[in-house]
Amino acid sequence: MAHINVKNVTVDLPIYGAHNMNLKGRVANILARRETEVEIIRALNDISLSINDGDRVGIVGPNGSGKTTLLRVMAGILKPTEGNVEIQGTVVSMIDQGLGLEAQCTGIENIFRRGIFLNQSTQQMQDRLDDIVEFSGLGDRIRHPLYTYSSGMRARLAFSIATSVKPEILIIDEGIGAADEEFAERAGGRLDSFLQNAGILLLASHSNQLIESWCKKKVRLESGQLMSRQN
Repeated sequence: MAHINVKNVTVDLPIYGAHNMNLKGRVANILARRETEVEIIRALNDISLSINDGDRVGIVGPNGSGKTTLLRVMAGILKPTEGNVEIQGTVVSMIDQGLGLEAQCTGIENIFRRGIFLNQSTQQMQDRLDDIVEFSGLGDRIRHPLYTYSSGMRARLAFSIATSVKPEILIIDEGIGAADEEFAERAGGRLDSFLQNAGILLLASHSNQLIESWCKKKVRLESGQLMSRQN
């Protein structure tokens, strides 16, 4: 059964000074024997959460509150500075919807490219191709280059690919909110079907409507700290 246990997790992120932002600046630092300018930002501070099979959890909070950082930790993408994370179950992350997608390639080609990043074979993606294309609702645009797509069309494609894999843990960060209302409703139905077979949904969004529609629990972050949990 899918499970995520976050225990006393703290994440510190380094922010480098102006002299360290490019190669020229780094060389100038060495020649001038300047010390490296590094500021440490505490993105998460002593966070503990337990998320179980069947949970739909909305992650809310203002910009810079640590929502995406927490999702990256729970996806196994980012290692915490302190504390530990236990993840049980296959994870599909939509934190970076552009991962594996190429602007010059068509929607069809990008389905197979994205499949590589989801550890899927060419044959597995071929078997799902018709379902992905139909659910995305992109019609003939699926054969057009990705750079011609709107943000909503990209969201449709990324969501359709990710949910075709049927992971045990699905992590979504904001992007689906760019899709139109009709697709968002269909996406909700697809998630219902996914969760009926057990699984975990983690969704970070500024949209209260999206959170209320898709999630049964809510976690609020502010300045990297867990402020509240609502079941």
